[in-house]
Amino acid sequence: DGGTNGATDGRDTTEQAAVVGGSLVAFAGDLPQSHREDIYLSTLYAQQATRAAVADGLVGDWFEYYRNTLKFIGWDVPPPAGLPATSTDTMGRQVIQQISRRLGESFSIPISLAMAALERNQAALDLFESSSLTQEVGVFQAIPCVANGPNKVELGLYHREFRLFRGAPRFLFAPEQVQESREQMTLLTFNTLYYAQFREKVKKAVLALSRRAIRGLQNCAPPPRRVV
Repeated sequence: DGGTNGATDGRDTTEQAAVVGGSLVAFAGDLPQSHREDIYLSTLYAQQATRAAVADGLVGDWFEYYRNTLKFIGWDVPPPAGLPATSTDTMGRQVIQQISRRLGESFSIPISLAMAALERNQAALDLFESSSLTQEVGVFQAIPCVANGPNKVELGLYHREFRLFRGAPRFLFAPEQVQESREQMTLLTFNTLYYAQFREKVKKAVLALSRRAIRGLQNCAPPPRRVV
């Protein structure tokens, strides 16, 4: 098992990353379980609200609605920057390249380790793909998180909307799949003290969904440093 419910049932978990619906969330270092749960449930809440609005025909810009939903629950989300294409590599590698180029290794290493763990975990990959891809059209986020003091977390929020030449499994890791694509990213600070006033509302809204939409990824912590 990939550790499905560690973010929602009160157990402490050792996972440094998780698939949360159509988002890949990864943590650098040892963030408290409560911080991880806040981030998991917030992004799930924003995804759920955005997908519902899309289904009702209310949304023109997916990522704008998603960001506004996060603002509604206390997140401070600066406007994103558009990203030029990096390479003709696989989509998974492109995500890592964009985060490395814009935010540096402290953010790209945890997302790289999480991406490798995702590639090995078929159940987590099935969840990610079913949440992010509808036939040939897809949308997903990659969210590396780095602690910044006891009550603040820095997050890189990478967002991609794309169309494939054909619907295919393992689209993150297959070459020459993307027909068209739009990438955006912003860097934000998540303040857990300020978020406290919204926590119970978010939990109540997504708790039932979280049990099937969050799947932890194991074995993606960096190897210990050798002492010479």
